[in-house]
Formats: sequence, C-alpha cells, structure tokens
Amino acid sequence: MKIGIIGIGSLTLELAQRATSTGYEVLINHPRGNSLIQETVNQTIKGAKLVSLEEAASTDITILFVPRESLEHTISKLPDMSGKIILHTSGLIFNPKLLVSSVTSSLTYQITASLLPDANVVKLFNPVVLNQRKTALLTEKKDDIYFAGENELSKNKIRTFLNNLEFQPIDLSVKLKLQSALIKENNTLINHWHKLS
Repeated sequence: MKIGIIGIGSLTLELAQRATSTGYEVLINHPRGNSLIQETVNQTIKGAKLVSLEEAASTDITILFVPRESLEHTISKLPDMSGKIILHTSGLIFNPKLLVSSVTSSLTYQITASLLPDANVVKLFNPVVLNQRKTALLTEKKDDIYFAGENELSKNKIRTFLNNLEFQPIDLSVKLKLQSALIKENNTLINHWHKLS
C-alpha cells in the first residue's frame, strides 16, 4: 500500500517513520521543494522516497500538511483527486474533549474539503501533551490520535491505517459536528442580541 505525504511537520514525520517501519511504501513531497527536506528525510525515515507532487498525490492515502495560506495554491496543482482518501492534518489539539483549540484547524479542514469536493477528506488532529515535565509529540506506541470525517468507508480505512501504525485512533466526528453547531448557534444568538441592543 502506498502512502503519500505532501508537506513535512512533526506529525507527518512521525507517520512516515511508523509507516515505513510497518511496511508501507512512503512517497513524500514538500511543496516548497524537496531539497529543503532531503537531509531530514534521509536521516530520519529509512525507505521513504522524495517524489513529485503528482506522485505523492497518486497513492492509496494522501496525507496533506500544508499551511492555510498555501493550501489553495497546493491543491490547485494536484491531479484529479476524485474518490481519493485525503488525510488532512494541521494545527494542534490540546484538549480533545473540548476541541476548543482546534476550531481554526477544523475550519482549515472544511476549506480543504470544499476545495476537493470529490475526494474523501478525513481530518487528523495532532495531539500535544503538555505537562510540567515535558512537551511530547506522539512518541510512544499506542498513543491516542484523533480524526474526524464524513465518509464512513474512508474513516474505516484511516482507522485501520492508524491502528497498523500502533496508534489508538479515536473518532471525533460527532463531537466536531456538535461543536460546529454550537458555535453557529452562539454566533446567531450573539448577532440577534446585538440587533436587539
């Protein structure tokens, strides 16, 4: 199975390391130029290949880690992604029970989904553990990792993929929908209140 990664960050490096050690073929593209990440990839991810954007997008699962300001430009360069599974990751999640710190991140996911309407976009949240002793990013086996999406088949494939990488995947789709509805409702109430004032 081929895994494409477009954009490099701490989470995508972690996913690439785990995927290559599990036997997946990992193809990586950095939209700002593969030469910028060549040394990092060579030193940290044994077996991964640096490839063109089109090659990284022509895989079974494509992991997309692109800053919001570059998102539309990068997506416009992708080949036809109809029916493809896009695992979108950006931003951090500090409290998965509340999701409050991920509102902007979830909005970026919605932008991605709107720019790729025929693809099956699943949002992957990057959990960060903050405590007095350390700040850790997904370093031990069976770490919790959170995802959300609309398409059940795609979510099941992502769940299996993450399980194979020794993560404990947790589906936040319902919680994210409820939070989005609550934010919309609160904004409506605030706007209504301002009109009455």
